[in-house]
Amino acid sequence: MKNTHVKRTGMAVTKIAGLTALALGTLSSVHAVELEISITNLTQGNYFTPRLVVAHTDAADVFEVGTPASTALAWLAEAGVIDDAQEPASAGQNFEAVLGPADTDNGSNTWHRFGGLVAPATTLTYTFDTMDKPLLSLASMLIPTNDAFVGLDSIEIPTEPGTYSYYLNAYDAGTELNDELNSTRTDITGVGGTALGGYGAPGVAGAGAPPIAPSMSVGGLGVAVQVGQDADGNAIGANEVVDGTDGPVHIHRNTLGDTSATDGASDLNSTVHRWLNPVAKVTIVVPAA
Repeated sequence: MKNTHVKRTGMAVTKIAGLTALALGTLSSVHAVELEISITNLTQGNYFTPRLVVAHTDAADVFEVGTPASTALAWLAEAGVIDDAQEPASAGQNFEAVLGPADTDNGSNTWHRFGGLVAPATTLTYTFDTMDKPLLSLASMLIPTNDAFVGLDSIEIPTEPGTYSYYLNAYDAGTELNDELNSTRTDITGVGGTALGGYGAPGVAGAGAPPIAPSMSVGGLGVAVQVGQDADGNAIGANEVVDGTDGPVHIHRNTLGDTSATDGASDLNSTVHRWLNPVAKVTIVVPAA
């Protein structure tokens, strides 16, 4: 069941159970071809990775709250990866493999990866050709986190000229435990010596990115799972941390963080990296014909 039902009240369209839309204009049965889409980062200290924007039919789906994340969503939520060009190791498992080529009418969808980071309190604007698909979805990883992503789930694309705004929540993909450990650390590893960070490994992705690195701490022992223990509290290697899952996809509980730069539970600074939903605003402009 989608979390994106629309309630229409006169000239206003209100999005419930996941995001809110304030619309100037109404919806019609003929779908817009080209949209101007802006995304605003509402957080104070988290960045958005490259954005996946998909226009699609009911036959395609990016994510759904309450269901296990797909492997493609796990790549996006854990590593910010959407396609082969970003990470060849994701080939056959990412959204490019699921949806088909970018900027192409794939029957059930068309999609584009908008590159670069969206900094806190920043807005970026793009033009996107929907190729007459009726629904729109968007997903982008929040960094630094283990597997948090901002998501817009299958809204009906407005077509009457006007400006439509949607407030988006942060979701937990549930594919990785929220250990909140700095992925640039070398004093700890995953089980068997696996480096931290990225897809299928513990640690928060994005910790080493230049705008984020100065605010990261070291020395934390872990939040959802602790260094030297598995999720059940059983001993593992003294300098190892185990990966795990806490799915299905759900509203993110936020990061815990702490204010210690050298110890404590988390390597995330609670004065910088905590957030409150909503974390993003998406504005769609449908131009006059």
